[in-house]
Amino acid sequence: MPAYLSYLTRRLHATGGTIEISPVATLQEAAALAPIVVNCIGMGARALTSDDTLCPVRGQHLVTTNPGISQFTEVDTGDSPNLTAIYPHEDHLVLGGTAEPGRWDREPSPQTAAAILARCAALDPRLRAAEITGHRVGLRPTRNEVCLEEQTGTGPARLIHNYGHGGAGVSLAWGRAHEVATLIDAPA
Repeated sequence: MPAYLSYLTRRLHATGGTIEISPVATLQEAAALAPIVVNCIGMGARALTSDDTLCPVRGQHLVTTNPGISQFTEVDTGDSPNLTAIYPHEDHLVLGGTAEPGRWDREPSPQTAAAILARCAALDPRLRAAEITGHRVGLRPTRNEVCLEEQTGTGPARLIHNYGHGGAGVSLAWGRAHEVATLIDAPA
């Protein structure tokens, strides 16, 4: 994600766009800052919209040195919360991972890290020599159905909700962004 977000930021800046960080406590505060507000704030949408159907799915991944692996690998683990994936980058690997519904904690678990490394090393024994250089733990904002809709009656600003994509957020991002742009371009 860091490389992908840097890429998106460069694309935005190349078009003259800017990023401004203005913390808000309510969507009404956000609506006072801009004529169009797109709510795509992940787990934060639960509190700002009072949407109790939005739940976390905790994910933990490892970052390790790369002992020469160049092939991406993902294993279909069915409904298991224990995922197995090897994502090579130039000088490091990201090893996955977990998908733990209902867990809110974002502290790396040493036991989970050891289990991830063991699963991945069973696929590629070179990983037994890899050094763990970091942990990535996050909460995937998940709903039974993605919320993509315009909320009416919010004042002069237009408010469009776009959240609840779970672990498919990156996969769905371009299509959902197109749908949001279509909503914005449609007459209010």
